[in-house]
Amino acid sequence: MAIIAVTAIEFVSAAPEVTDITAKQRYPWNGLVDITCKVSGIEADAGGYEFAVVAVNKETGREYTVSNFSIQHNGEEVPDVCANGDYSLLWNAREDMGQVVIERMTVRITLEALAVSVGKIQLWEGGPYWADRNIGAKKPEDYGLYFWWGDTKGYRPSLDGKFSFNFGENNSAIYTYDKSVAELQSAGWVTSGVVLTPAHDAAHVKWGGSWRMPTKQEFDDLMSKCDRTRTTMNGVGGYIFRGMGDYASNSIFLPAAGAGNGTWHCYSGSECHCWSSVPKLNNFDACEFFSYWGGPYTRGFRRYFGLSIRPVQ
Repeated sequence: MAIIAVTAIEFVSAAPEVTDITAKQRYPWNGLVDITCKVSGIEADAGGYEFAVVAVNKETGREYTVSNFSIQHNGEEVPDVCANGDYSLLWNAREDMGQVVIERMTVRITLEALAVSVGKIQLWEGGPYWADRNIGAKKPEDYGLYFWWGDTKGYRPSLDGKFSFNFGENNSAIYTYDKSVAELQSAGWVTSGVVLTPAHDAAHVKWGGSWRMPTKQEFDDLMSKCDRTRTTMNGVGGYIFRGMGDYASNSIFLPAAGAGNGTWHCYSGSECHCWSSVPKLNNFDACEFFSYWGGPYTRGFRRYFGLSIRPVQ
């Protein structure tokens, strides 16, 4: 059985600042370690950050990437760091490290801006620059976070394929469902040009700058102005969209990330869903990019489903 006694914490950060860091092993030992800290100095509209955590064996110097942890802010589970305040990380050390006996550890934590390492690719002349990954994804093939239409928080499924959030039509927290475009405009969710406002555009809120969610037309252009190939990237199924002519060396990969339906993560590996910023002119749907193995197209989809977001600028 792995026994981990966390007795020292090292934090490396630029700005914003992280202080008051503690770590405590759960007893009796069940593989879990509680880490707490305080974040300050995040400015409004700065975009999101994520915790990058490394555990170091002080006896051997061996480093372990800590990937199996959840985050809570003020008692509520969150996917990343977007606000100042108290945070707690619940780390499944047994899942990350297996049967390893460690007498003493140092946990090194850094804050990384979510958009820092994101590549941007232009696929046709005059077209937008597409991000090389979904919001919340560390690599182009990662699924990333899932959002109801107009949501800027995002949710990630647990290892058992369930969400802590209910992507269902009866969830009153999903404000945009069963609202007319006029109602959404009156409440400040949609512009006069009938796209989500920057305050409700997850790409802009999470990554800042000129990042935004694609329009329906941009998804239509993606299909008409690019070659597409069904393929896998590092074992993950999805589509590669490649520019033509002078842009033939440029491409993006859209993973088949599936969707959040109720509390379940469904259709991963077979279906690709990405929200656009455009609502349908009814009370229930927004435009999405959809691809099954038969071929991609745009369509209306219920706003309460949890879908990926692929930003453009």
